[in-house]
Amino acid sequence: MIIIKQIKDTIENTVYDALAELKYKPQHERVLIKPCIPSPCRVGTPYIASHRITAGVIDYLRHCGIKEIIVGEGPLRDYDRAFVVSGYEKMCKKKDVRLINLHEAERRGMAWDYGEIQIPSLIFDSEYINIAKLKVHTSTTVTLGMKNQMGLLRREDNKNIHLLGLHRPIAALAGVVKPNLTIIDAINGEQGGPPGKHGHEVQGINLIICGTSLLATDATAARLMGFKPENILHLSIAKDMNLSDFDDEMMGVHLDECRLNFIPLTNHRRIRRLYYHWTDETCCGCLGLMAEIRTAALTHPWHLGRFIRYGLLQRIDIFTGKPGTIPETSRSRVLGVGDCMADMAGKYGIPLVTGCPPRGIDVVRKI
Repeated sequence: MIIIKQIKDTIENTVYDALAELKYKPQHERVLIKPCIPSPCRVGTPYIASHRITAGVIDYLRHCGIKEIIVGEGPLRDYDRAFVVSGYEKMCKKKDVRLINLHEAERRGMAWDYGEIQIPSLIFDSEYINIAKLKVHTSTTVTLGMKNQMGLLRREDNKNIHLLGLHRPIAALAGVVKPNLTIIDAINGEQGGPPGKHGHEVQGINLIICGTSLLATDATAARLMGFKPENILHLSIAKDMNLSDFDDEMMGVHLDECRLNFIPLTNHRRIRRLYYHWTDETCCGCLGLMAEIRTAALTHPWHLGRFIRYGLLQRIDIFTGKPGTIPETSRSRVLGVGDCMADMAGKYGIPLVTGCPPRGIDVVRKI
């Protein structure tokens, strides 16, 4: 069962009403809520799930008699700051619920298609609610409930999923870790822009999608964004693995009344004459490095001057992940970034900044 709910009252009340209409009843006495908070982003940005949606879920769970509620996430960086600036720390204190960093949680091994993977022990004996954000992604087209589960993993397992091919491992993870409820925050969203540009906010969507099937909920959100689920590789693989179908019984706003046309992201970002390229093997550490490079350049006049002279006024191509080749048009000035680029750097004789991921300041010094 899936419901698409228009926000007409407060966000919290809308979530409460959606779960009531869905007739959702938690089956465990303890509930783990896993919202999407990958990095420190301020309240209202289209990169994180709103703390107000989580607050609405907490209100509903309390009404159902649930006393032990835990909010947990494994941010990619700056854990404490991520919880503060996103509004989650303040909200959890107000609601008197525990907020935990999943990187510090006790773990238990679970068998999956690639051997064994370490999962937070809480998952095994708790109701599990997955709260994702309506966003596009450079490698997976969309990042919704299934990809949000990568925030449950240890850093090394997260990186390894990229090296294993990304799409099938995401589907395989969904086959062994199955949320009881998936919620997509579609208050606003993130879409792509012109080639080489970063994502842009899609404002005024004002929807919340809730469903008991992870795959069907993701497929519904993908259709809302204007994408065909069968063309999104990890969703298509999950269907072939018989996780569920793309379709489920629908309630609320009809999909045809709210369908949008999100612009996908490209496989590179450009700032003037600096081109930053990535592949499916590029994990979030290197994907988020561009912002750190820019910040590092702005912290010192010497770094800024070098960044402008060699990174903006002259073309330079920075490659991450495991590109199949380096295009001829990119070979005037090329820099490899991250340990995944070691083989390619050796093959083409290009300078390499090592690290997994490297520091932004080290990249600036190499430009």
